[in-house]
Amino acid sequence: MTVTKTSQNIELPVLQKRKHNTTRWIVLISVQALIIVHILVWILGKKYGWFGGLTLTPIEPSEGMEFVKNGVINAGAIFFALSLLSTYIFGRWFCGWGCHIVLLQDCCLWMMRKVRVRPKPFRARWLMWFPFGLAVYMYVWPLFYRIALAPWLQPELRWPGITTHLLTEDYWSSFAPPLVGALFLFICGFATVYVLGAKGFCTYGCPYGGFFKPLDAISPMRVRVNDDCQQCGACTAACTSNVRVHEEVNLYKMVIDSGCMKIMDCIDACPNDALSVGFGTTAFGKRTKKRSYDLSIGGEVFVSVFFIFGFFAFRGLYASVPMLMAVGMSLVGTWIVWKGIRVLTSANVSFHKTQLRFHGKTKPAGVLFLLVSSLCLVFTLQSALVGSFAFMGHVALANDDTDRALHYYKLSGPITDGGVGLSSNPNVDMAMAKIHKAGSNFREAERLLWRIDEHVGSDERVTMLLGKVMQYHKQTNELVSFYTTNLEENNQWQLVWEDYVGWLKRDGMYEQAIVASKDSVKNNPEAIRLQIQLVLLEIEFGNVENAVVLATQMTDSFSGDPIPWMLLSRSLDAFGDHEAARKAQAQAAKIQGER
Repeated sequence: MTVTKTSQNIELPVLQKRKHNTTRWIVLISVQALIIVHILVWILGKKYGWFGGLTLTPIEPSEGMEFVKNGVINAGAIFFALSLLSTYIFGRWFCGWGCHIVLLQDCCLWMMRKVRVRPKPFRARWLMWFPFGLAVYMYVWPLFYRIALAPWLQPELRWPGITTHLLTEDYWSSFAPPLVGALFLFICGFATVYVLGAKGFCTYGCPYGGFFKPLDAISPMRVRVNDDCQQCGACTAACTSNVRVHEEVNLYKMVIDSGCMKIMDCIDACPNDALSVGFGTTAFGKRTKKRSYDLSIGGEVFVSVFFIFGFFAFRGLYASVPMLMAVGMSLVGTWIVWKGIRVLTSANVSFHKTQLRFHGKTKPAGVLFLLVSSLCLVFTLQSALVGSFAFMGHVALANDDTDRALHYYKLSGPITDGGVGLSSNPNVDMAMAKIHKAGSNFREAERLLWRIDEHVGSDERVTMLLGKVMQYHKQTNELVSFYTTNLEENNQWQLVWEDYVGWLKRDGMYEQAIVASKDSVKNNPEAIRLQIQLVLLEIEFGNVENAVVLATQMTDSFSGDPIPWMLLSRSLDAFGDHEAARKAQAQAAKIQGER
């Protein structure tokens, strides 16, 4: 047989260069770079005193909760308000072009595709409403409670008024510790993308998206189509927001799905330049074709109920799991448990390219998946049990039943303490420590406080309570070493200074108390309580003349406070200048009357 050669090349159509995608990545990476710069400026500012150690409050939508709760306008609240306004005008663009969680999910998707893992989108009816419900809980419920319910349930609750808080010394105070943050990023990045598909967390977990979606529906800016569309489906294949682009533009001449984040991959992918972004009619009320979903009504009920159950089980678990991390954990766990049930009940089940069950026979991979699913189920139930025991302990303590409270608190604790938990909860340990202290069981109280210290790290209030408990059964040298070591590392801890000086005074070590009190004032010159403590020590056990000087300085520093004038009066009286003491007392009374 003769093979005829031809010089004609066979050419396959290729996608156009994704110019919008490149621009979007540059924008997203630039946003993350600005966040890093913000954090670095705060860290260096604290170290070198730049800008007085102050920096802009976090530019994070969650910070807006401070406004609806306490009337505080911060950078995050302003940013979120502007994001909502821009979404109303330009559609849901912020998620695709400015969100660090979207960047994380896109990076995870890119890496998965590099190893030929293509996550399949999970489509559930009712679960899509959770982000909106969470958004209402975060931003609407506090206002509703204060306006409609508080007058009946908490008459003493008053609106604090509107204040601004644009600068802060503690940028990280509202964020989770780094380890918890890393776990959050893994769960809401890799895990949710792997089991729920690209933008899985955005679809089912993001409370900010809960507001962006309805605003997008009434926004005039949409992806629109012209007459050049040939329904090739390239747009839908390119979309990472799980939007059926080719179907929607065919039916409605535009994309009406509020999951569209204006990423514009669909526009780049279109071989006919049929798609573009532009202003026009909105998507509100346009949908005529019902969506297709992966679940039956029974499946929807199970998935929704189990997800809510898991969310409350994980939220605040061991005082370590923040709300959005609990959302991610419950989403992933719910999907795995649901898939495990399908392995048991369906004839054919697969996960990505792996067959779990085929023609009614469970494959080895299916057995392994069932094991993982069972572990997720047990972990969820165990977490719920831990939280339930802690709640029952709080109820018992509120009713002054300390024995029952200790019983339930112990059950909520780690297995090593006879509980059902995998770790300890610092809040529960604190409650137990206070009960034991009140019952003179100081060694157990100390053990629990040390465990809190190990769990949460160096903390002023925990250190103060540890010192108070140790005073009952520790030797003087041990206590002095405990206080001095902690205060050398944290000389701004006013509560610990105050407690240390008070203990020295109670134990009759007056000279040491005065020396320590002077150090406390030196390290915390604006702390009025520490200055009051020093003046009183000088009056009773030191130099009265020094007390007069210190009290006089306090009247200059805190001129609108009557207490320094009272101290000055007492100091002058002890010094023998009774006339000046009466004048100082009169000034204190005058300031008190003006308040």
